[in-house]
Amino acid sequence: MSAVSPVAAAAALPSADPLAAALVAVRAHTAADPAVVSGRGLEALIAGVGVGAPRKAWILPGRRERAVAVVRGCTADRLDEARPFRVVPPGDSPAARALYAVGLALSGDPAVVFVGTGTAGYGAFHEALQLAAAHAAPVTFVVAWYANPGPFAAPLAVAPSVLAKALGFTTFVVDGTDAAAVRDAVAAADGPTLIEARLVGRG
Repeated sequence: MSAVSPVAAAAALPSADPLAAALVAVRAHTAADPAVVSGRGLEALIAGVGVGAPRKAWILPGRRERAVAVVRGCTADRLDEARPFRVVPPGDSPAARALYAVGLALSGDPAVVFVGTGTAGYGAFHEALQLAAAHAAPVTFVVAWYANPGPFAAPLAVAPSVLAKALGFTTFVVDGTDAAAVRDAVAAADGPTLIEARLVGRG
């Protein structure tokens, strides 16, 4: 892989649109690295979060979304060392990641955390929502919400945006394949926020 960030290369063009450059970078990364095949189909979501999140915000991706570090200027060969770009390397527990995000947000800087459809049913995710609401933590939960969860039962009785709204969150429901809509929702986050990024099927 090139040592130069695709985003940096695209940004050098006079007419470069940051969101378009981010999409190019994320697509290049997912196409080049067989290990991130599960992230294909999430490129717009990843790019939108990367561009929309404030530079001071911590971003907590899962393994599928870790290309968000490339959007922030990290080279593809150093994604496991992305902390200088305020991107936390993925851990083994997706639900615990939501709790870590609340902790980071309560320490002073905002946080944005990626959560998958299955993770939305975990107890730790619900604990994170409750803590964020109770302490008005500046944390944004970005839920990749599949309309069809596949062969399994739906992980929640209601959509995550409904649950979050009941807790007093700012909520957005967006098309997860529309990078601009995702970017705008992330940029508009105010206090505890949940973005339900709707997707169809599994890729």
